[in-house]
Amino acid sequence: MNLKNRLFVSALTALTVCSAVTLSPARQAGAQTPESQISAEWKALGWPLPQSFAPDQIALFKGLNAARGSWSFEAEIDDGAATTSVTGNLEVKGSSQGGMASTWSLLWTWPAENPQHAIVESIIAVPDENQQFGLMLARFGPLKHSEAQLAQKPKVAPTVFTGEWNADQQAVSWTPKELPGTPDDQSAPQEDGPAFTMLITADGKISIQNSQNLPAGQLTSGGATARAGDAPETPELLTGLHHFEQGSDISDPRITRYLPAEATDITLNSGRAGHQAQYRISAEAFDKFLVNVWERYREERAAKPKYWVDYSEEDITRALTGSPVGRYEPKIRETTTTFSFNPLENATSYGGPRRMSAAGATYHFDQKAGMAFHDAGYW
Repeated sequence: MNLKNRLFVSALTALTVCSAVTLSPARQAGAQTPESQISAEWKALGWPLPQSFAPDQIALFKGLNAARGSWSFEAEIDDGAATTSVTGNLEVKGSSQGGMASTWSLLWTWPAENPQHAIVESIIAVPDENQQFGLMLARFGPLKHSEAQLAQKPKVAPTVFTGEWNADQQAVSWTPKELPGTPDDQSAPQEDGPAFTMLITADGKISIQNSQNLPAGQLTSGGATARAGDAPETPELLTGLHHFEQGSDISDPRITRYLPAEATDITLNSGRAGHQAQYRISAEAFDKFLVNVWERYREERAAKPKYWVDYSEEDITRALTGSPVGRYEPKIRETTTTFSFNPLENATSYGGPRRMSAAGATYHFDQKAGMAFHDAGYW
């Protein structure tokens, strides 16, 4: 199974990518490209890609990012016997930044006043060896509104599409795609599958047209009409090497989750799959931070147990106690410049809680030097 299919299978189950997935050629190129040759536009979208990387899809990413938030929509639905006009609500989440793929979730619900029906769509963009992003979409539904939960995989099989972006028309043509591992019997008669076009304007309005052979209950035409409320604020997501005087200066939520606010003199190396940070901190502040990390784990696992590794209280006690390792030399990763972190001469290793996807952090702390280092993965 190739890289794009591995990423897509993982995205269908949790919209996350496990740590076993290797870098694609495009990400390897980005990691090895000198800073002076990296495209500023792609970097702003979270991808440190070279200037030679195809720019046509930049408008697509910007449009999907602009679509985030709540919208009203008007559409037509084909129930197999007749076409019905409906009004409803569209909720768009996701981002081009963070994770080893860019993902967005679309939740269409109707009627507007009292939603009873829903369609869930997951869009995944993965860089490939052709210097462009492969596009996939999984559509679940129509479902009962009560069953449409973006945080979980719906208990129905999706209709899967592969996409082709047309920058001039600001549209993606979605056509059928076999799921990875599905037998391809070339001798069997081939029937035209479902297909549609999704327009994505620069201001984020999403609409559907040119639908063909869609199952009953699908949206066949129409789209967003007006934004409901203000667009959500875009958090500052850091990439590359940075230095901060104190932890409270950082607003990237992927980093502040793992970095003590009391940290000072921080050297940060941040990428899409995770970050590394070295900083000064007192033993008292470090111990208090770790206790809070594990307390948050208890709360988050109680709310969503399937997302977290199950640790016993004995496991947590051992993690908080740590294990002496002596001299520790942090290894830099995902950087476009020559750089190295300072070694810790008398380090103790501390484990942090892990999600089932392997996301989490490992900490090393030299109490004598008052210096800590952690390596966090998002997956």
